[in-house]
Amino acid sequence: MVESVELALNLLDGYDFKGHKIHVERAKFTMKGDSYDPSLKPRKKRRKDKDKIKKMQEKLFDWRPDKLRGERSKHERVVIIKNIFEPSIFDKDVGLILEYQQDIREECLKCGDVRKVTIYDRHPEGIAQVVFKEPEAADACVQLLNNRWFGQRRISAAIWDGKTKYKIIESEEEKQERLKKWSSFLDSKSEKTEESVNKSEQRETNKSNNEAEDSGSDTRSSAGSQDETDED
Repeated sequence: MVESVELALNLLDGYDFKGHKIHVERAKFTMKGDSYDPSLKPRKKRRKDKDKIKKMQEKLFDWRPDKLRGERSKHERVVIIKNIFEPSIFDKDVGLILEYQQDIREECLKCGDVRKVTIYDRHPEGIAQVVFKEPEAADACVQLLNNRWFGQRRISAAIWDGKTKYKIIESEEEKQERLKKWSSFLDSKSEKTEESVNKSEQRETNKSNNEAEDSGSDTRSSAGSQDETDED
């Protein structure tokens, strides 16, 4: 830096430029006024201003590709079905939740690839939510199910607005009661599965015994025929 200053002084001081002589000298730094006034020092930024600047910086660096023209929002892949059940039916049999999920999934597969089916079993409006892979499939689902009869109930179907939440907050007592019912349901299902397996094994055993008896009968019959042939 020092060498550059010296070079500028030597080359430019006294140089004639378009009929004018240029004067070059070292810069002199002096404080304005007679004394230092700390009140003239720039104020420190308030925390609120700092937070605002920080958010602006985060927004600037959090780059995302712009949405393409005509591209649809994610919430348009979601269909909300109402009045498809009465919540009280699940108090008697929680296993019906799985049946409703399966029935709704099978029906909605007619419209396209189904990603997820959620039953809001505590919601008073009888809400089911279906998430499709593509928005066009959701549109087809609305056309298929809206104002249709399902199990003697007239249902409605519409694209989710992207904001409304349908999950019902349970009290601790309600939560424990629900878990108790699910535990009972799973135990019952396990017992039925075990009983079914035992019956299946018993049928296989009986079948094997019958086949063995039939085989023994055929052997004895064959031996008797051979004896008769020998006597002849």
